[in-house]
Amino acid sequence: MQYSPEKIDKGFYERLQKHYSDAEIVELGAFIGFNVGYHTFFRTLDFYPMFTPDGRLVSQEESRRIYGDIPASHRSAAVMKAMAESEATVEQAAS
Repeated sequence: MQYSPEKIDKGFYERLQKHYSDAEIVELGAFIGFNVGYHTFFRTLDFYPMFTPDGRLVSQEESRRIYGDIPASHRSAAVMKAMAESEATVEQAAS
């Protein structure tokens, strides 16, 4: 939605409607939109993930030591990988 809104077309919504009601699709879109906004804001605060890759809750200082100067969640490669995995999941669910 954020990086390739042109991919959100009528066909995308038709595939979603096979599995979700209109209200659920709106709720999902709002959830995604709010989270995109939150994460955009967090990047301005130099916010780091609260969890380690193995799932431990950590402080921002420990997270900085683990993830380095640029948090993994801020790297475009990580974002693009997550988007590709998400698209594959939706396509699998639709088939």
